[in-house]
Amino acid sequence: MPKRDEYAFENILKSSESVLEDLGDLDSLTSGLPEEMEERIRSDKQQEELESLERSLGLKSDGYVDLRVEQEGMICAADFYPPTPGGEPLDLHRVEQHLDARKISFGADWNAIKEAVFKCNTEGVEITDVVVARGLNPVNEIPQHLELEGKYLVQEPETEQPEGKIDYKQRTPFVLVQKGDVLARLVPPVEGVMGTTVLGEAIAFKTSKPRTMKPGKNTEVVGDRVVAEVSGRFEHTPGSFWVAEVLQIRDAVDYRTGHIDFPGDVIVYGEVSDGFNIRAGGAIICRRTLDASEVVCKKDLIVDRGIIGRKPGTVRVGGELRARFIENCYVEAEGSITVTTGILNSAIHSKGRIDTDLKGIIVGGKLYALGGVTATQIGTRMGPRTEIYCGIDFSILQKLEWIRDRNMELAFKLAGVDQKLKKDGAGAEKLSGLRDKLKAAIHKLNGAAQSLIVHLDKQEDAEVVVRRSIFPGTYIEICHVPYIITQEMRAVRFVLDKEKGRIVVKAASSGR
Repeated sequence: MPKRDEYAFENILKSSESVLEDLGDLDSLTSGLPEEMEERIRSDKQQEELESLERSLGLKSDGYVDLRVEQEGMICAADFYPPTPGGEPLDLHRVEQHLDARKISFGADWNAIKEAVFKCNTEGVEITDVVVARGLNPVNEIPQHLELEGKYLVQEPETEQPEGKIDYKQRTPFVLVQKGDVLARLVPPVEGVMGTTVLGEAIAFKTSKPRTMKPGKNTEVVGDRVVAEVSGRFEHTPGSFWVAEVLQIRDAVDYRTGHIDFPGDVIVYGEVSDGFNIRAGGAIICRRTLDASEVVCKKDLIVDRGIIGRKPGTVRVGGELRARFIENCYVEAEGSITVTTGILNSAIHSKGRIDTDLKGIIVGGKLYALGGVTATQIGTRMGPRTEIYCGIDFSILQKLEWIRDRNMELAFKLAGVDQKLKKDGAGAEKLSGLRDKLKAAIHKLNGAAQSLIVHLDKQEDAEVVVRRSIFPGTYIEICHVPYIITQEMRAVRFVLDKEKGRIVVKAASSGR
């Protein structure tokens, strides 16, 4: 609540402004008073002296109104004074005369005037600071222009979990759009309208100059809208806006960026911190070490350094994968996998080949490669077991293994139902219905397995090539034909002899 001193200050300010307005042009005082001002002075002094005489003699006085024009002619305020005992009450006609005398010709608020006059007369109190007339502000002219959709200029709200905690990893500073999203709209022009003061004086309108926004790359004008031609990151400057198909992250992927989920290509120049996920509708390029909690891309994955898996970390690649090394990681790739230095204790799946460079080694874990494997060294003398499976489509194998496991569960349940029926027959009707459902499910799974198994062994000419050494304990399987390494071998390749149905060992060619 404002203090009394603040009210006093406002009253002094308003009354001073009113006095200055009444004085008019003070520059004219240097050459004597004009006739209009001299007449006004005589009138004001006459009124003051008459009122003074009335007060000294106890004479009656009528109610009256005092007007003042404020805010550069946009407001007329008034103070209403009640009559003294025996005086005439204030009426609307007298207020109207005062308005005419002050040349108030626009925007009179007669409801406010009537209410103030009534209260002043009936309650006998002064009513001050009543706005009795308001001017009309001009409406500025606004040319036709593009205006961005507001949702692309505001950061997404914090993502809350059901228990009310904020998941900071889900927050992102990036504004993402989908193909066809409306980015901006064409705002039609607004005609200017002249304003008017309470004195009836015209106020010219101005022409606004809204910020000009030019549609940029990957945008399209459709009627009165600008839409995204592609899915990607929405970016803008004071003069333009566009959609970037590539998301470039100059620093690390961490709490500042949150998880990355982008429809196009992603380039990460910093580290990917433990626990943060990256999903891309295109390729992913990582210039540093990739700590893989969850990495998914529909195209290639290129890691300049290496990939280190973080449980339960997974990497799924829709194209090819290239990295310096892969360690303790689960990887699936639709294309080939090329590793510079080696693969350590990882589960690697490829529908192409798995190859290492001249110094590359493979130690531990399981490798599934439809087209085969090439490495300088496989296994070590004292290291963990290394398993290599070639010539089979890993995705079909995974489905067949899942069907096998489900069938085993169903068969176990079916045996329990049959045993129950033979033992006492209690609830035979319900158990019989359950048995029929279990048998039907097993039959469907077996049918699915039969349709898949014909596509499992796709590449009988797949081979495992070792440039230097392969150590005992390594397990090799080509199109379900196994071979166990029992002694160290050097510069060999393992191929399937289809006629004999076994794997044969040949010398590795110098080109491998």
